[in-house]
Parts: sequence; C-alpha cells; structure tokens
Amino acid sequence: MLYRKITWLVCILFLQTSILIGQTTFKNPVITGMNPDPSICRVGDDFYLVTSTFEYFPGLPIYHSKDLVNWKLVGHALSRQSNNPLMGASSSGGNFAPAIRYHDGTFYISCTNYGGKGSEGVFYVTATDPAGDWSDPVWVGNWFVDPSMMFANDSLYWISPNNKGDFSVGTFDPNAKKFVEPLQLVASGLGGASPEAPHMYKINDYYYLISAEGGTGYEHRSVIQRSTSPYGPFEPSPYNPVISNMDNPESPFQAIGHSDFVQLQDGSWWLVCLGIRPIEGNYHHLGRETFLAPITWTPDGWPIAGDRGVMLEEFPVPNLPEHIWEKESVRDDFDSSDLRLLWNFLRNPHDTDWSLTENLGYLRLNGSKISFREKDSPAFVARRQTAFNMAASTKVNFTPVAPNEEAGLVIRGNDENHLSLVITMRDGKRVAMYREFLKGDEKDTEVMEISEGDITLRITASESQYEFWVQEEGKPAVSLGTSPTKVLSTEVLNGFTGVYIGMYASGNGSANTNPADFDWFDFEEDLAMPYKWISGVEESVDHGNSSGN
Repeated sequence: MLYRKITWLVCILFLQTSILIGQTTFKNPVITGMNPDPSICRVGDDFYLVTSTFEYFPGLPIYHSKDLVNWKLVGHALSRQSNNPLMGASSSGGNFAPAIRYHDGTFYISCTNYGGKGSEGVFYVTATDPAGDWSDPVWVGNWFVDPSMMFANDSLYWISPNNKGDFSVGTFDPNAKKFVEPLQLVASGLGGASPEAPHMYKINDYYYLISAEGGTGYEHRSVIQRSTSPYGPFEPSPYNPVISNMDNPESPFQAIGHSDFVQLQDGSWWLVCLGIRPIEGNYHHLGRETFLAPITWTPDGWPIAGDRGVMLEEFPVPNLPEHIWEKESVRDDFDSSDLRLLWNFLRNPHDTDWSLTENLGYLRLNGSKISFREKDSPAFVARRQTAFNMAASTKVNFTPVAPNEEAGLVIRGNDENHLSLVITMRDGKRVAMYREFLKGDEKDTEVMEISEGDITLRITASESQYEFWVQEEGKPAVSLGTSPTKVLSTEVLNGFTGVYIGMYASGNGSANTNPADFDWFDFEEDLAMPYKWISGVEESVDHGNSSGN
C-alpha cells in the first residue's frame, strides 16, 4: 500500500513539474469548432474519434490520430441519405452523443437520431474501415439518449440511460440484431442534474461506469462509479468528479464533461471530453469542442483526469511518436468532383441544389424556394468555424432578377438566428446586403449597390465581433456592417451546436432564376489580429496551408 501511495504522489508531481520545466506539451482543445460528445477507441497504433453533428449532414465525423494530439478528418459514419434521416429535425435535433468501439475487425458506433423523418431513435452502424462505408442503421428499439457499448466476457453489453437519470445494461447479439439479456437497471446518477453519457470499461477486476452530470452548462462534469459486475451494485468514487472546471471560473475552459477513456500502448490511460471557450463573460459561439487530458490512478484504483480533476490549457504530450498530418489548404478551388470532407449541409441536401460539374472549377448553388426558415435543406454548403480570429471569403458570380433572390455567405447559429452577406436586388438594382436575422425576425440591414461581374465577399472575426466586407473587381473593399459574436452564442440561442459559416443561395419562396457560381472559398484561422484591407488588397494573404487541426 505504501508503494502505491508513493507511486500516486510521484505521478502528481510529474504532471505538475513537467509543465514547469518545459517538457513538450500540447494545447487544448485538440479538435476545435463544434465537435461535442467525443468518443474514442484505439486499434493497434491508431486512434479513432467520433463527435456529434445534430442536424448537419453528413453526420458523425470520424477523426484519425496516431499521437492523440494531431487529428485528421477521414470520413463520416452517416454519409448517405439512407443511413442519416434528418429531414424535419429541429435545430439541435438529429444525431447526438455517439460512442465508437472496435471488436474483432469491426467498428461500431451507437447513437440517437432525434426528429429526422424515418428515425426510430437509438441505432448503431458498423464498418470494417473507419473512413467508410458504414452500414445502414440497425434500430435498437428505444428513444433513450447517449447509448454506449462495451465488449467484455465474449459479450456485447449495451449501456443506456433513461429519462429519469438511471442507467441500464443488457447484452446484445449483433448477428441476430436483438437483445439476449434485456436492459435492466443497474445504477443511477450521483446527484447532479441530467445524468447522461454512460460509458463502461472492464479494467482489471472492476467495471467502471463513467457518466456526465450537471446539464450541458457551467456545472457540467464527469463522475465515475464501479462494481465487480456489469450489473452492479455500483459504488461512487470518493474522488469525484473525474474531471470538471465548474469550481475554476477563472479557467478559459468551462462546461468540461461528457468523457470517454482510452488506453495507450504503454498501459497509460487518457480521457477525451467536451468543453467550451467562453468569451466576454459567459458567451461561447464556437460550440463545444474536444479536449484531452491524462488520467492518474489513485492507490485504491480510482481514475482522476487532468490536474487533480481540472482541465488545463496544456499537458505533457502522450508517450507516443508525434504524427502531424498535412494541413488542409486555406483555399478550396472546387476543382475536384467531390466536396472536401470538412463541408456540411443542413439536414438532407437536395441533389439538384448544388453541383461541382455543371460549371467546372466552381461550386454551383441553384437556390431553391427553401430558406433557413423551414425545417428543410436550403442550398447551403458550410463548415465549422474553428477559430475565434478568422477570415472567410469567397468570389461569387450571381445575377438576381427579383428582390427575393439572393446568394452569398452566411454564418448560421440555428434556424432562427443567422448573419448573412448576400448579393440580391433592391429597387431594380444589383446590391450587396448585410442582414441580421435574429430570434426569427429580420433586424438591421445595410445595402450597397454593386456593378455586374464577380464579387468577393468576406467575413472577418475576432473573439467578440464579426465584420462583413464587399469588394468589387479592381476596387477597395467596403465594410458593410459588424455584429457581436455573442448574438450567436449558445447562451443566447440555447441548443447544442456552434456556428457554421458557408455559401448559400435561396429564392425565399420561389426558386432563383439564375445559379450562383462560387469560384473559391478561403478560410484563414488563428490570425494575429482581425483582418485588414489596404487599398483593396488583402494583407498577408497565403493560400497555402492553414493552421488548424
């Protein structure tokens, strides 16, 4: 016992002093932008991670890493219309809280689809290659959120919460696609609000059941309990929470929780979880992101993550060879026949709304009658905003013939809240328009008459402000408006998503007469300062590699 206590103290001292003496460290979050509810598994020397996508398509991105720090998007588990029913899903509906596991050559992802037409609630999909293709959903037969799986004792255990904050376990036969032992109540939450996100692990002689509590806000945390049987009884850890920043209001990271464990090749354990980066008080607009922390085991066999349960900005790197992926280029020229994996649609896209082949070298959006006001899929191709300081821009050719027709750039918070910079028509003239659509109503608008031809639209951002720029060919750029970023924050909008930014076209009730052709899209992030313009020429433009994960 004395040896185990000494080992525990040495681990704590090592974690604290290694940062102080300058050992190589990594910075959190490890996956930026809206990537909540991370779940992870290891296969040999490879790590795979999945996060929630809610109403966005394709769903459930699969990230690949070899060092736990640097991650590359390699595919989506729900990339087909047939395995991802989203039409009709509300904002923050759709697919959330997936869990990824691997067993005997097959990857499994369990998840819940809420609100999509044709959804039957809880499901799982399988693949032999995590990059895809993944199967169609196997519907499990209930609507409880945050299901998970554990392979142990030659069985597949299904772990499920219910709407009363209790956790149930049963065994499932993936060949027969049915339960062998039905779900039975085995444990309850440990006192916090909204117990959810259970994951179970068999480690040595114990079954550990980790879960999230405290809701999705600033009291979010991960807690753990254990038993010598997967069916209980379970005892709570005396060291709970496993990780949380709820008692550290000065930290730049808050709402830390919803965790999953992974064991490295050297036997050490690590934790991934979600968290937020609020600004200007308690406002966060990038969404919940993915964080990483080491796990230390107490002498009596309980896990504590981070720095004594606190998520820090930096930790010593895992004991793994560094593996940095080639970064995505800043510019997408739309020269491929396929969209990059980073692009998403809103709900299930309509095939006639977009094309990379109708005008080669361009992304063509055929604006339909659908706008953001319907629970449908407008012509909207977007990506996560993955950094506070960023510039997103595009060159577009679009000729409206009526005031209802528009195309350009949009930052979307949810169905009732977005900021747009579009080309449209007013009083018979072609104009660029900045518009705030907030709480379901059109707010401030600014209009600028523009000439025929290509127009460059750009949105720049600092932590606290967006700015909207218009540039005609051969002329200086003009700022058309600004908006606080917090108007699209979760604290204002509610829900579970972060902002998306992308290209859009709509006839707002009737189809556009002409298509909108987008020549390129640039996304520059982690800029040292908000973007500047000098005599119509952008400063420090580099269309090579970006600085994100």
